[in-house]
Amino acid sequence: MNIKQYRQTRVLVTIFIGTIVSFAVTKNSYVMAVIGVLTGMLFLVLARSRTKITIDEREKTIREKAAQATYAIFAPTIAIGAFLLLIPSHSRLSVFAKGEFAYLESLGMVFAYLTLFLIAIYAISYHFLNKKYGGRDEE
Repeated sequence: MNIKQYRQTRVLVTIFIGTIVSFAVTKNSYVMAVIGVLTGMLFLVLARSRTKITIDEREKTIREKAAQATYAIFAPTIAIGAFLLLIPSHSRLSVFAKGEFAYLESLGMVFAYLTLFLIAIYAISYHFLNKKYGGRDEE
């Protein structure tokens, strides 16, 4: 199977999954929706394993730059969001003191933990990849 056939197969499977999920939601059968999604994912994994996909250096560089840009944008954005959501609960503003927006503090805590998790994953992966590709320990 070449890349063109794989892309066509992926579109057909996506349409199949969308149809099954929409039918399952209208019938209130969430189990069928989950099974449809899992079946489609399994089929795509099997189809991809039979496809010969080669990546050149240009595409690899583009992926690396995209990952760096995503991290550089997402980590500070989610951290600022966490900070802004946690400020009202500690300043005891009248609107937030009534408990009407109590979920904002929980959402801020989730964002804060996600930020810490993202930074930890980055640090760990950087450490291991640096060792793997011959980086020095002095950095």
